[in-house]
Amino acid sequence: MKHYYQLIFLGAIDHRLLPKIKDVFFERIDELGIDRAFFKIIDRNNFGEEYTDANPAFCIYFGNKTDDKFLDEEIINKLVKDATLLLPLIDEDLSKFNNFVPEIIQKYNGLSLLGLSMELAIEKIVANALEAFNLLKSKRRAFVSYKRSDSSGVAIQLYEYLEQHNFDVFLDTHSIRKSEPFQDELWQRMIDSDVVVLLSTENYLESEWTQQELSNANLASIGLVQVVWPEYTVIRGAQLSEVFTLEASDFINNDFRNVNAKLNEDSLLKIVQFTEALRARTLASRQDKLISTFMHYAEKSNVTATLSSHKFIELEKDGEKSIVVPAIGMPKALNCEESESLIQKIYEEKGKLDKIFILYDEIHIRDIWLRHLNWLNKYLPVKTKEIGGVSKWLAN
Repeated sequence: MKHYYQLIFLGAIDHRLLPKIKDVFFERIDELGIDRAFFKIIDRNNFGEEYTDANPAFCIYFGNKTDDKFLDEEIINKLVKDATLLLPLIDEDLSKFNNFVPEIIQKYNGLSLLGLSMELAIEKIVANALEAFNLLKSKRRAFVSYKRSDSSGVAIQLYEYLEQHNFDVFLDTHSIRKSEPFQDELWQRMIDSDVVVLLSTENYLESEWTQQELSNANLASIGLVQVVWPEYTVIRGAQLSEVFTLEASDFINNDFRNVNAKLNEDSLLKIVQFTEALRARTLASRQDKLISTFMHYAEKSNVTATLSSHKFIELEKDGEKSIVVPAIGMPKALNCEESESLIQKIYEEKGKLDKIFILYDEIHIRDIWLRHLNWLNKYLPVKTKEIGGVSKWLAN
């Protein structure tokens, strides 16, 4: 196999953490529907035989010092020279970061495991690896859906806490600029989100807007972290839903009936963990929905379309061989560049590709963005295609 991903573990490896990282990593790979055979695990023992700078690589470096020397420093120097992405981990406060990693990676953004539960630490590490391989969007987006008169305090608290954990969070009172069309922007931000955090309170379904938010999340197959208040029940009909049931003790002073009630930090950390864990599954579900719809249209139009093991669609139409890449949310110029680079590398041994397309769902994407994508199509070699127009395109 010529093209594969390399997951590298170096440094003072925590052998309590390592097997769990591998297990969760491959669980997420399975959820994304990618063959495990495309991944190699590399450490100092097999680095010389297995590693190549020709394929994507991501290194997790466990920081520590032994006799005033850093472990695997020579290999780290090689990886930095090859522009490999690295995630340094330390089990101390980040203020001590430089004491635990080689000088050459002291400018890298590291992750402190201090104060994190093992589960949350693993989710963060795995998410970083998947993002580095472009298997998850590097921009993490979450949408908080709530009833203002029930849970404004927790909604604002979650907005701030998820932001601190590197999510781009949408909250209706904080995220829409003045003069923007409120409802159009709200729906677009939801469709471009990875996960919806739904605050399931007594009166959540009494609002027309929250009902629509739940309906649109289900329609778009967006995963829901359903945070259920004490004494209330799970909202039924919420697809791809992970349920986190709150107890009175999860709230500061056990006060959960107050609109301005706040959660304690342990509960907030668990919600972040749920949100991290659900990302891969919801993105995979949305990708699968795009793929199945495209394959259905191709079959109806008698066009040859084959799903590759990389989850790209190989298309033969009018004597041309093209690749169709399903994208989640709004495609951007960077998606086009990354797709072209990756695909040309994967298919270089199979001969010339005529065209590359990025497939996306245009529902609830604002006209201003659709016009922008049409403008990009005039100038970029990689073109975008709306799923709503695929039937007509394939039939012509």
